[in-house]
Amino acid sequence: MFNLYLIFLFVYAMLIATRQSMTELVYFLPLLGLLIALLKPKRHIFKHLGFLLGFEGCLFLLALFIPGKAFITTPLGNITYEGMHRFLFLVGKAFLSASAVIIVSNSLGFSYLLGEMETLRFPRILVLTLAFTYRYLELFKEEATRMKRALDSRAIGIKKREYYKKLGALIGEIFVRAYIRSIKIYWAMLSRGFGEFPKVEKRIKPEALILSVIALGVMLL
Repeated sequence: MFNLYLIFLFVYAMLIATRQSMTELVYFLPLLGLLIALLKPKRHIFKHLGFLLGFEGCLFLLALFIPGKAFITTPLGNITYEGMHRFLFLVGKAFLSASAVIIVSNSLGFSYLLGEMETLRFPRILVLTLAFTYRYLELFKEEATRMKRALDSRAIGIKKREYYKKLGALIGEIFVRAYIRSIKIYWAMLSRGFGEFPKVEKRIKPEALILSVIALGVMLL
């Protein structure tokens, strides 16, 4: 039996999306804690989760201002009790779903998830496209870091307005350079006889099945 975390993530996200109250979401907190305990992610992932929580909070800020009983009056309008409840509910749903995906992908690696997609017989072209996209993201990051370092070394003493103007032009140039380098890499792959993407990693563990069964237990509540 393959350790299919993709099935767990699908079941977990689907159940969270169908919850109708905050009390139902509380059930998923210990399940998320169990996932962390099983996979034992690196400490830096908690910084990512903190950033994710803040980002999702910004996305749903407008929910605070839905009509209802006023709690606080601000220049932007009244923050209502109903709005606060709706805000916490939306952020809770989004955070619980996205954090599970981040924990699994960071702990197991993207190649492991690609292996699970192959096991579940996802279309080969989809798996191949995702694999190349993931690899080229690293290429894009490397190119962006090099160009940002070059800009900083040549921008000593200039005003902030001029700096950000150059930075804006740099962003467009990054896409062009990354695209050119990706073509060169593809040509290098073809010259070395690239045909079919190699088989990706597969492991055998029972944790994902156990987590999926626990998650399905919420339907009995």
